[in-house]
Amino acid sequence: MIEHPAYPSPTAYAEALSGFLGSDPRVAPYLGYRPHDFEGGAAHLSNLQRLLFDEGWSRLGWPTRCGGLDGDPRFRAAMFDALWAHDILIPEAFTTLEILVPVLLVYAPHLADALLPSLLRGDEGWAQAFSEPDAGSDLAALRTRMEPDGEGWRITGQKVWSTYGHLARRSVLLARSGEPGHRGLTMVLLDLDQPGVDVRPIRAEDGENHFSEIFLDGAYLPADRVIGTLGQGWAIAMYMLQWERGAWGWIQQGRFHNRIERALEHGVPSPAAAAELGRAYALTTALRLRTRDTVNRLAAEETLGPEVSIDKLLIVDAELATWDAIRHHLGASFELDDELHWLRGEFFFSRAAPIYGGSQEIQRMLVAQRVLGMPRES
Repeated sequence: MIEHPAYPSPTAYAEALSGFLGSDPRVAPYLGYRPHDFEGGAAHLSNLQRLLFDEGWSRLGWPTRCGGLDGDPRFRAAMFDALWAHDILIPEAFTTLEILVPVLLVYAPHLADALLPSLLRGDEGWAQAFSEPDAGSDLAALRTRMEPDGEGWRITGQKVWSTYGHLARRSVLLARSGEPGHRGLTMVLLDLDQPGVDVRPIRAEDGENHFSEIFLDGAYLPADRVIGTLGQGWAIAMYMLQWERGAWGWIQQGRFHNRIERALEHGVPSPAAAAELGRAYALTTALRLRTRDTVNRLAAEETLGPEVSIDKLLIVDAELATWDAIRHHLGASFELDDELHWLRGEFFFSRAAPIYGGSQEIQRMLVAQRVLGMPRES
């Protein structure tokens, strides 16, 4: 694990950051902030992202060669904990960073060195484009293709459910460069602000544009935007999963704990609601302990395997239990109070927990077969 000379431990760093968050007047606009719409919230929180970067807080845990201040991923996890403790929303861009950048550091360091500072500071946003209309959890069936064009490539196809897509400048994307199946996939970094790319927001049940559909018609990809090597896309996607499950799961458990605390500010729960809130707290604590172990293993530079599917299953259980308990506790005010519109929005989004980021059924199958060694169904 990589320590940081200014802070002997992530705990010491979190204490220093907490002091900054509680005393600097520039932080005030973000304390208890609740966005009224997805785009407005993203714009507002990008200013927080720049403040944290300019003051050095968000640069810990990333290499100096690409804009960071060294230290390991535990410092980033400590930052998220400190933000949640002050009731500060985590900018969506930090989730993207946690999932995509570790991949670039290993498989495309030239791109990390050149582009990470702008991404980390919030000067530009990125998205992830893997799923397709006929290939959601089954990425081996995706049909978006990349074909040679001089020294570069042309990409044609369609992607769907890309979070932050219509606000992103670039996207990490999986495309087919060879044979059918897993071995024919390649991961690339594509500029979205170019001819041949049409990004269309998808309005979700809560009325917000969380996702986008991306249509590609001969979009140009320079040769140096290939991540890893041709045909290595599936292996890289599997490497990416450990970061998505661990770091992202850590962010989510902080959110669930925060939301349970906020709900308890609205009166004393009935015995039945208290039991539900207690169960949600227990599940969220189990998720915290699990993802803490995952983050520690990532900080120790271990390569994690199919066991990270357990993290995703715990996220599903904790998210659904948290929002069901909150809805029960708040009763009619949950449905009718205009001040709680943000809670209703998060409740609606939680209904997708069993399918986003890899469906619950597939995660259970992976755990059964590849972790527990159970036989495949005949």
